[in-house]
Amino acid sequence: MARLRGRGRWLVIRALVRLTLLLTATTRVNGAVADQAPGSIGGRVTAGLSGAPLAGARVTLLPDRAGDDMVAAASYDGRMAGGGERTTLTDPGGLFLFESVAPGAYFLLLRREGFAQATLRGVRVGASSATRVDPDLAPALTVRITVPADSAAPDGLGPSRSLFPRASLVARPAALGDPFRALAGAAGMESQNDFQSQVRIRGGEASDTAVLLDGQPLPSAFHFSGGAGSAAALNGDLVESAGVSTGGFSAEYGDALAGVIDLATRDDHPERLRGRAGLSSLQASAALSGPAGGGSWVLSGRQADLGLYDRSVGENGVDGVTFHDLFAGLRLPLPHDARLAFDLLQDGNDFRQSLAPGATGEMHGVQRGARVRYEAPLSARAWVKVLLSQGDLSAHAAVTAGASYDQDRRQQAMKLSYVLQAGAHRLSAGVELSRTLGGIAGTVAEGYALVPRATTDRSLTQGVFVEDRCEPGGRLALRLGARADRSTATGGPALSPRLGLEIGPFRSVLIRAAAGRFVQFPRPEQEFLAAGEPLRRQVADHLILGVEAGLPAGARLVVEGYLKTMRDPIGESVNRYMELPDLMTRFDAGRVHGLDVTFESRAPGPWRFRLDYSYMVASEEKGGAVFPRNTDQRHTAGLSLARGLAGGWDLSGLLRYGSGLPYTSQQPWTNGIDYGLRLGALNDARLPAYARLDLRAGRTTARSWGRLSWHLDLLNVTGRRNVRDVEVYFDARKSAFFRDTSFQSPFLPVFGLTAEF
Repeated sequence: MARLRGRGRWLVIRALVRLTLLLTATTRVNGAVADQAPGSIGGRVTAGLSGAPLAGARVTLLPDRAGDDMVAAASYDGRMAGGGERTTLTDPGGLFLFESVAPGAYFLLLRREGFAQATLRGVRVGASSATRVDPDLAPALTVRITVPADSAAPDGLGPSRSLFPRASLVARPAALGDPFRALAGAAGMESQNDFQSQVRIRGGEASDTAVLLDGQPLPSAFHFSGGAGSAAALNGDLVESAGVSTGGFSAEYGDALAGVIDLATRDDHPERLRGRAGLSSLQASAALSGPAGGGSWVLSGRQADLGLYDRSVGENGVDGVTFHDLFAGLRLPLPHDARLAFDLLQDGNDFRQSLAPGATGEMHGVQRGARVRYEAPLSARAWVKVLLSQGDLSAHAAVTAGASYDQDRRQQAMKLSYVLQAGAHRLSAGVELSRTLGGIAGTVAEGYALVPRATTDRSLTQGVFVEDRCEPGGRLALRLGARADRSTATGGPALSPRLGLEIGPFRSVLIRAAAGRFVQFPRPEQEFLAAGEPLRRQVADHLILGVEAGLPAGARLVVEGYLKTMRDPIGESVNRYMELPDLMTRFDAGRVHGLDVTFESRAPGPWRFRLDYSYMVASEEKGGAVFPRNTDQRHTAGLSLARGLAGGWDLSGLLRYGSGLPYTSQQPWTNGIDYGLRLGALNDARLPAYARLDLRAGRTTARSWGRLSWHLDLLNVTGRRNVRDVEVYFDARKSAFFRDTSFQSPFLPVFGLTAEF
């Protein structure tokens, strides 16, 4: 396996540093702004007299054309579309931040569903200064229909919610333009290894989390899903924010056991053609958007070739790993304040590897999808939303004279919801239908033997929900809801009551609690890997209690404890190959309990700081025996630190730690004549602890046509050899057993350029 080591690694760093200096020496900022260090604008958005922080509020920054320094501001921002506007969303603590703002005069536009729009003028930024603005929004007399309010945050009330604006997704070191990789390491969210984008939430498997795009299901959200590595099936340039609920989520969301991730696409309403193109050592991407009949359109494409990554971290014989994805969207306003959105998605991936002489391994897949979203007001306080989607998946994987896997699937979904704002109450109700058609054929590993297996799936899932969100004032909010679901795959209805409470005993303190039942039906892949064992619907009861405290200097502390008790959870009966799915079984019960802590500071100024820590114990029981779950990672921690500098520079670093994950050991035996391997008890061994340091440096400069940015990511700077898998094999030539250890990402530099106009 090729790796960069010792002196070779530092030669690479030296060459990249020289390239960086060359780029910065030939780049000049227009006008007099180059001589003025940028400042920042930030603050906290609150709700009227109650002072409660407002998450998901859209804040738009625009140059004040009446200000003396408007020309300077426009030249620094490169005349971005919409007159130099920049947009962000407030986080769960109501905080927002615009960095690298040129000195000048600006005004802010603030929008949030259920609140009156507000405009703040006369906001001035000086060189190297931090301007703080703490606006409050008054409740609206009439409800204004907006799409992002629901898609930006999966749950508008209760604990275990996180909102990651675009700025934090893009700037996170080693995210590589993947919004899911940018989430890994936050409290309660972890990936299994460096090569997989799927996120595990609070002791659940990746399949226990629902992934949505603008509130609609995204059934196949990853390239190479189910493989040893994966990547998001959506260009990160399209994502405006990622809303994550790690438990206790609204009754609006069903068929999910652990959490909900909802990606919101950018909805900028451009007044002219806008574009963004990026090129890095791993991928190339482009996105265009423009006006269309009072609305907007968007086109996006991405092509990735992980050749550099393969040569550094891939197994011997890897011939290539490539993937692509395409997206087209249309947003149109209709009469009577209605809105229509239409999206098309297509993606594909291909992996090939040369194994033993005459043997090869391959994996490729194609996915296509179409989605329609319609929203219309029925009155000043009521509106209806209709979501329709269809997705087709075709996947193939095989090893010569060995394992094989072929899957075809069509999934259709419909959701109709109604919302009524009645005083302090927001009442919602809806119905959902989902149909899956397809099948899987291939082999399933039972011990060390491969057994042929084929399944068909013709299931229909139905769901209804009702919920009341009450905010009577006085920093008190209550959510009470329930949903009922039924699937033809398991039969019988499942009732899921849910409760959320939020109370602010002090202006800077919020106490949140949630309890509820969550149901998830078996996935087709799980039924295939169960090799004929009947699987039931999984049930998890969540109990969550947390506190959030606003601290001086824009700091925020969030502490949450949780308990999940499960019935009939589905998991691997053997966890021999940590990166690949193994034989599945139904356990009798499961239990996960833990504590998540987040401390961050996003106050206006050059520094950004965030600390995440999670403690968790996850177990499952079968036949009276208790085993650790595959996800049982006792301690995880992440520390990120970033600083903006004059001249458009930005430096950041991310340090992550995780306890070793469990796996099933392979134990050699011999009696002097015969030899072999036997499997230990389920998850009877653990990998060594994981640690990794990633660094990122970047610079954004204005050009006459827009903005030019470059960045350099240094993955695993210390070159730590984090273990990802351990196997044992017998070498007949030496008549001895040997341990084969596979490692995660070594040191890897990734350089990229981005142009926006």
